[in-house]
Amino acid sequence: MQKGFTIIELLIVIVVIGILASIGIVSYNGFQGRAQDASVQSDLEAIGGELESYRTRDPATNPTQRFPTDSTQLATLEIQAAKNSYNTTIPYNMIYCVATTGTDAYQAYKLVAMSKSGTIFLINQDGFQSHTLTASNLTATFCADQGMTLGSNGMTSGPTWSSWVRTG
Repeated sequence: MQKGFTIIELLIVIVVIGILASIGIVSYNGFQGRAQDASVQSDLEAIGGELESYRTRDPATNPTQRFPTDSTQLATLEIQAAKNSYNTTIPYNMIYCVATTGTDAYQAYKLVAMSKSGTIFLINQDGFQSHTLTASNLTATFCADQGMTLGSNGMTSGPTWSSWVRTG
């Protein structure tokens, strides 16, 4: 009478454990990607609120009721971001553009960012917008391509974060 397991039984157990482990890893990566997406969306929504509060400040401090136009004005806001949720392999991320001409001059903005999962989010003064942007669109000319002026890049290659983006 033999005691113990045969090699076939051990191999079957190892294969089953491997299959379960791979399912767990795939599920974990999916959860992690969705968490990063939610974090970036939350950051952009909060930043949108900060931009709107800047625009509607007391006329004594913002007489023209405009959105911020540069990093100096952005630095006066309490902008925070969960920086570890953003893709840092692209040269530009969290790009802030402001309209400077036309009927929307200084009354419209776009803020675009890519999460680590690769999802790109675009928000403007009206909220989140659907788009067809890809990572190749997030370049130094993004704002000009949108018919707007660059307000500031929140992150440039390195990754180097602008001083107006605080760790959240």
